[in-house]
Amino acid sequence: MSKRERDLTTFDKGIYWHDYVEKDDEKLDLKIQVTTPCDEAKIYVKKIECFDLPQALEEDFEILFFDWGGMSLGNSCMQHFCHQIINHAIDHSSRFYVMVSAFTKEAMEEAVVEFGKDKPFNIFLSIEDLGLWLDKYND
Repeated sequence: MSKRERDLTTFDKGIYWHDYVEKDDEKLDLKIQVTTPCDEAKIYVKKIECFDLPQALEEDFEILFFDWGGMSLGNSCMQHFCHQIINHAIDHSSRFYVMVSAFTKEAMEEAVVEFGKDKPFNIFLSIEDLGLWLDKYND
């Protein structure tokens, strides 16, 4: 018996929390870091709002894509933001949190170790990881 392929998974509202870039670059980053990988993973987000500040976590969303890699060098913002995301994910278990760059993936892995807890089940280290989890959940 063959495995049934997962249909498109749809989220109503997403947040792309990223480091600061010009508006034109933001559109390109959103496409490269989020929408194209989501398309490949059969994930569709009806509406994505972009934020470059931690207030993104105060918004109502189903899925948050995090990319703070470029601004992380030489400061502790990335570590601090990862800890905020971990706490938020624990408090909001019905939401998804996805790291979308190599920097954010590594920072989240380190933050989980520093935090001394298991990674919350709703934090994914890549869009591909989320897609694989959704495929498994579909079984």
